[in-house]
Amino acid sequence: MENKNEEQCLLEVRSGMYGEPLTTRGTVGSEGNRTVYTWTEKHNENEKETHFTLTLIKAETKAIVVRNGDVTSRMVFETGNKTTCTMNTSFGPIEVVIDTEYINFPGGLIDGAEISYTLDPDSGDPIRNIFSIKRLLQKG
Repeated sequence: MENKNEEQCLLEVRSGMYGEPLTTRGTVGSEGNRTVYTWTEKHNENEKETHFTLTLIKAETKAIVVRNGDVTSRMVFETGNKTTCTMNTSFGPIEVVIDTEYINFPGGLIDGAEISYTLDPDSGDPIRNIFSIKRLLQKG
């Protein structure tokens, strides 16, 4: 599917998994009723660059995050539904259940998105997280 209106920009990515927000170059565009963000992350010298694609589908109250790097996964977030994904890591595959509390979609004054969820790995201890991404005013 062709990505229409794709624009390079600076993005701010926040996650409870990391301390400070990350500012990185990326793109935002639309494909029909979908909003698509792409960006890369590298948090320390020991990890390789990780490529992310976040697809937001407001009509289905769904978000899909594809991650390719030291960890590879395809995570589906659906408000009110539990979904399962496998994270492929250097330690082997880890299956996680994702329980999505809410997804705030872009619109109005918000040029970004926020996902509140709990990850429940097969090893036990659930991890609660709020992930957000927003386009910064500066051009990439």
